[in-house]
Amino acid sequence: MASEWVKHVQSVYKAKKAKNAGYSYKQAMQDAKKTYKRKGAAAAPKKRVRRRKKVEEEPEEEEEKEEEKPRKRRGKKKRQ
Repeated sequence: MASEWVKHVQSVYKAKKAKNAGYSYKQAMQDAKKTYKRKGAAAAPKKRVRRRKKVEEEPEEEEEKEEEKPRKRRGKKKRQ
């Protein structure tokens, strides 16, 4: 049993193929997308939205304190 979408694509393909022998199924899918309307409860399925966890501000403050400290430079040891 084919879905409503597949039936629609097949009908578009059949109609356009009769007019143009070089018409492809791929092109039929692109053309059918423009004219297809969903029906019933599946018309507008809602997508789940993932929410980001709130980041605590305390670690950021600690990082700022570390940035204020001068960093130690490690260079090559001088030969004497």
